Amino acid sequence: MNLSSFFQWFAGGENGYMTLRHCMNHDTFWIAVTVGLDFCVAGGYLLIASHWWKNQKRLDSNHPAYKALGELRNIFLFCGLCGYAFIPVKMVWPAWRLYDMFMMVLVYTTWRFALRSRNLQVVYTELSKNQQLQADLEESRAQSKQKSFFLNAVSHDLRTPLNGLVLQTAVAEMSLEQNDVQMLRESLNQMKATAHIAADLLNGFLELGRMDWATDRKTVEEFDLSTVLHDSASRLQPEANRKKLALRTHVPVGIVVSTDKMKLTRILDNLLNNALKYTESGHVELSAELRGEELRIHVSDTGAGIAADHLPHLFDEFYQVHNGERNHTKGFGLGLAIARRLADQLGAKIHVESQVGRGSRFTIAVADCIVSTGARPAEQLVAGSTAVAAG
Repeated sequence: MNLSSFFQWFAGGENGYMTLRHCMNHDTFWIAVTVGLDFCVAGGYLLIASHWWKNQKRLDSNHPAYKALGELRNIFLFCGLCGYAFIPVKMVWPAWRLYDMFMMVLVYTTWRFALRSRNLQVVYTELSKNQQLQADLEESRAQSKQKSFFLNAVSHDLRTPLNGLVLQTAVAEMSLEQNDVQMLRESLNQMKATAHIAADLLNGFLELGRMDWATDRKTVEEFDLSTVLHDSASRLQPEANRKKLALRTHVPVGIVVSTDKMKLTRILDNLLNNALKYTESGHVELSAELRGEELRIHVSDTGAGIAADHLPHLFDEFYQVHNGERNHTKGFGLGLAIARRLADQLGAKIHVESQVGRGSRFTIAVADCIVSTGARPAEQLVAGSTAVAAG
């Protein structure tokens, strides 16, 4: 028996096996359907294998994902060749034993891959790294854009007071040469006011920067709420007196809370200061109430109010509603942004309600901070609250 005869015998046997074409009773239509489907499946597997091969070539051979991609390529390659591409051959040639040999190769390759598929985690690790890098890149772009806007706004607002300071210095020198005491006094007053404006802007800028780039830990302590709220109102009382506004506090007595006292105070100061700046007549009121386990502190005013389309941007840096002319006496649009970030650090929420022409109300909602409410029932707290007014 020559080699050709032996191969034919080994592959198909001595007429002991039948072809698939014979098994299908020579039904040409279904034979064509079967062959066509087999070639389609085999082609899909081979195409997937080519994709894995192309992606594998892009990696260095020492890369941890290189070997895993090679395993994926091989399994799809052998599935396409052994599992499906060989079926049309059996249509006309009874190569059953040869087919079994190919299936043995496929079994070996499949189980080898199955037992070693733990190395696929390197592929998923690399994919997660790429996703994380993409997310970091997007975040970096957003931060860069924000910092550019931030620096442009600061430079724009800081340029005006500094130019005014230089101008008033020249006027003061001229007044000194002319021995004009009145003009010199006015120049010095303007220089003082301008220096305060620049200092306020820089303080706001530094505070925002500190919250962005520094780790400011939350310091929790217990304190009496009414004392903190009255202290905040007292600090802003001179500004209320200057504008002839009533500054009222309506605070339940006997409430002890546990949170960061310094951060809460800074939030209150910023909200009160903002309310006083944009209120020309009437009053500003600081009040507090309990809603179950939640403490709510309100800062209300009788100012111009805020239109609904401005509310989503109200806590953005340098965003001001009633200051299109960028009047520095009305601030720089940093107070509310600082208040929102401080509230986030406290785990609190700031809400705003406003009607144009009727004023606004800012609410700080702090949950799970109540230690005690004193000996009085909750419904009597409001009735027992105190009020301080300035005419």
